[in-house]
Amino acid sequence: MRVLILLLLGAVSPGQPSYEKANDFFIARKFPEALAAVEEAIKLDARLVPALTLKAKLAMAANRWDVAGKSLEQALAVDPKAAYAQFLYGMVAYMNNEMGEASTRFQKARALAPKDPRAALYLGLTIESVGKPGDALAQYEEAIRLERASGQEDAGTLLPGARLLLLLGRLEESEGWVRQALKLSPKMRDAHFELARILLKQGKAAEAANEGELALSLPGGSLADTSIHYLLVRAWRQAGKPERAAYHAAVLRAKEN
Repeated sequence: MRVLILLLLGAVSPGQPSYEKANDFFIARKFPEALAAVEEAIKLDARLVPALTLKAKLAMAANRWDVAGKSLEQALAVDPKAAYAQFLYGMVAYMNNEMGEASTRFQKARALAPKDPRAALYLGLTIESVGKPGDALAQYEEAIRLERASGQEDAGTLLPGARLLLLLGRLEESEGWVRQALKLSPKMRDAHFELARILLKQGKAAEAANEGELALSLPGGSLADTSIHYLLVRAWRQAGKPERAAYHAAVLRAKEN
């Protein structure tokens, strides 16, 4: 009733009810229904930025980066200060491996929403990809600071910085970042794998193997089992347990056949 009154008064976009329906469908992961509703919202109001942004998110979920980019360009033409649309516009470039463009877009997103840790994190990832580790690390640190300030820490935000520190040979710092991640998410598969990599670099092969086995036993994460088996072959060999190394080597051979 309230939306109807506001519509009659001209205070709400005529596409707002359809947009809200689309957003509910999106949250429920009913993507075809969400797309139909968001298209209706845009038909009723082609300048409705939340609807244009949601259409982009639906396109991104379907790997339609061209559609997402076009929709976000339309949203930003209506409202150049739409911070979330700008962040997603950066994601489109990032996923298309257009790192120079992604960096520019994420910098704009950072300027529009300086308290948003996502823009800092992905700006760091973009900068690291073009060979600027120092600048990337500063963005990772900023993303972590912003999450802590908001009281909404995410273990996954710590891992890019931990990986970069490991790559730079700063093993103790890298370990510290990973252990912080594990405090936040003790059953995080990717974090246990990263800790295993660090321990192996430190010459602690048996500890590395145990962390690797734990990572292998945990569900979720972005890491394939194959990567963990490779690490475990090395770790168990260095730990003086060739039979355990042989087991993981056999698993790898079986996966290749």
